[in-house]
Amino acid sequence: MASRTPPRHVACIMDGNGRWAQHRGLERTQGHMAALAALDAVVDGALEQEVEWLSLFAFSTENWSRPAEEVGFLVNFLAQHFIGRKAQAMHERGVRLRVLGSEDARIPEVVMDSLRATEELTRDNSTLQVSLAFNYGGRQDLCEAAQSLVARRVPVREITPEIFAQHLRLPELPDVDLLLRTGGEHRLSNFLLWHCAYAELVFLDVLWPDFRVPHFRHALELYHQRRRRFGTVDPTDAADAAAPTAVTSDPRAPGPSALPGSSGLLGLPTAIASHLGATLWGGLKETARFTLQQLNGESAQPARSDRPS
Repeated sequence: MASRTPPRHVACIMDGNGRWAQHRGLERTQGHMAALAALDAVVDGALEQEVEWLSLFAFSTENWSRPAEEVGFLVNFLAQHFIGRKAQAMHERGVRLRVLGSEDARIPEVVMDSLRATEELTRDNSTLQVSLAFNYGGRQDLCEAAQSLVARRVPVREITPEIFAQHLRLPELPDVDLLLRTGGEHRLSNFLLWHCAYAELVFLDVLWPDFRVPHFRHALELYHQRRRRFGTVDPTDAADAAAPTAVTSDPRAPGPSALPGSSGLLGLPTAIASHLGATLWGGLKETARFTLQQLNGESAQPARSDRPS
């Protein structure tokens, strides 16, 4: 059975704001405003389920290509409504905010000041670490890590996955255990590419403004049903394959003895499996040969007349 241990790191791609608004004949910006309740819900869900890290994809490096009005709203709305108004409440609940992304001259200084102030306010909190991916791109993060290694002249042979991770934008960010995406889309969208190497992926059809705590619980329930192997063989699977399949034979039973299922056949020793396969193949050939003989014999016989001689 899969472990019920909470995932240490849940990453969330908050998708569907624009479509939510369009379905209601509203402006896309109103969809972003409606998403405030979903932001509260995902933090509530993470706290309830005792998740240690929660990463939220708020604004990507590709989002700059959206209409200027929407971009301006997203950038300023984030600082004024989510960070500014929620900072004290998050602080009181033991949430620490970590900004994940690069600085950009297009980001107003007031926005960066608000983000930095919230980071400083919550610095000593440890109940939940929230990394806010703001002006973030996974490929850019990888490129900057490579540039850092070159700039520091790290010898090539000393570059390991552990060393490389130390040069990423937020070195202490652990690998993602569960990647959750709303909105019905099925892609990573350049989010935490390094950290999602072995993440379990859960895609929900719910649009982000409609996301609530029960959706978060549902995603974790799906996660708990998975078996995480990390490229190895699950001990339970190995035990099942090695264990002999019990075949019971009860002389009192009216029917034939129970036969092993497909999993049991696959677990047979090689010699037995080979012999069984050869026997089955031989039987099929004999059946085909017998069938041809019968058909040829019938066609060779003269037709009989029903009339008396």
